[in-house]
Amino acid sequence: MPLSPLAKVAFQAIFVYTRQITCGGLVREDECRAVLEGLRWPNGPVCPHCEASGPSIASLGGTSHRPGLYLCSECRKQFTVTIGTPLEGSKLSLAAWLQAAHMLNTLPEAVTVREIEQALGVTYKTAWHMVQKLLAAVEDYRGPLPLFGANVRARVEPLLPKTRNSRAQWERRQARKRAGTYKAPRVPVAVGALSGLRFDPPATTAHVERTERFLRWALSRSQSGQ
Repeated sequence: MPLSPLAKVAFQAIFVYTRQITCGGLVREDECRAVLEGLRWPNGPVCPHCEASGPSIASLGGTSHRPGLYLCSECRKQFTVTIGTPLEGSKLSLAAWLQAAHMLNTLPEAVTVREIEQALGVTYKTAWHMVQKLLAAVEDYRGPLPLFGANVRARVEPLLPKTRNSRAQWERRQARKRAGTYKAPRVPVAVGALSGLRFDPPATTAHVERTERFLRWALSRSQSGQ
């Protein structure tokens, strides 16, 4: 028997609520924030304005400050882990961003914006903007493309030099290696920062590592002068 319009609305509300609770396997925002801070600042918070670190950085707690806010005593500016990243200024939860990045790195089938919209319980326009922001953060990546998922690879490949995999390019690279002037492209490394998260649906270790490398590159983009 087909569902009534009211039943369809109720079912959709329950589905969205459930996905939001289990999104990325994280319920609390502070857990999401801790993961992102570990990816961007493995050695402790660094001011994105003046690059100060250590004792110069103080965490601002209490009810009068939003969670995850830091103050730099060098430049007297405040910042969070999302400053200068695709997540800056977003009203969406950090868990939603983690889940969107995770879905973008799906293999072998490339996930669609519509699937991300349904999984996160957001509008299509919101999901589309999330995908565009995340992909734009890795457009300057020039390392081995298999590190990321099908969606990311399809978006980055057209931006690469046409001679990247040519014989002439290989010979020039070998000549620079012999001369000691070759500089290998930066490659994000997975160290298991997301291994403790429970993704829904369950993800393979390789998928989680692709997500970690993707997030590590996206979060460090502003720190590399991009």
